Amino acid sequence: MRAKQKYVYIVISQTLTIPGRFIRKMTGGKYSHASISLDKDLNEMYSFARFHYQTPLVGGFTKESLTSLSLGKDKEVNVKIFEIPVTSYQYKKIKNCIKHFKENQNLYMYNLFALLFFPMKINFKIRDSYVCTEFVSQALIDAGIKQDELSNCRYLPDKMAYILEEYEHYNGSLQEYTQSVDHHDYEYGYLEREKFIFVVGKSIKQLGKLIFRKII
Repeated sequence: MRAKQKYVYIVISQTLTIPGRFIRKMTGGKYSHASISLDKDLNEMYSFARFHYQTPLVGGFTKESLTSLSLGKDKEVNVKIFEIPVTSYQYKKIKNCIKHFKENQNLYMYNLFALLFFPMKINFKIRDSYVCTEFVSQALIDAGIKQDELSNCRYLPDKMAYILEEYEHYNGSLQEYTQSVDHHDYEYGYLEREKFIFVVGKSIKQLGKLIFRKII
């Protein structure tokens, strides 16, 4: 009996956040975020992003959900979803990549400076720090998928969508897509509010860690 075809799913989204709007303005593109999932229902979506809505400067590797991508609002989130056929070996490589980041989540940080310096076309690399598209690209590249093309689009969601266009599976509202499949929203306190002083303290600490990693 032939093994069942395996797929990985890339979600390129038009997020509603201020950084999302900033990215779209600077790139002139439609999309501003990228996530990866191993299941068609998108119950396990992963990326690099903020951990909580109220702390946009504090982020890293995180599990995502309809709530986090829509900010818990009724506004539609436009997405393109790509269904990429993979071999068992490639699927395992991507699964192990995600597992590595999950098990070492405290080590990795969101590279805020890459976002800030992007308009100046400066590739601001920081050790153990990623932006969303960089992480998704790395997972695919490690599995031998579109290696040459993806290595040049680490900060451009629209370019990633163009490279993967042959695998396009869905184009439209994320809310409508999740209603059409067996999606279970993942709620982990993303919208919980904190006192302003704690938000400021966490943000300063995050920026300090990034600067330290850059200079050491």
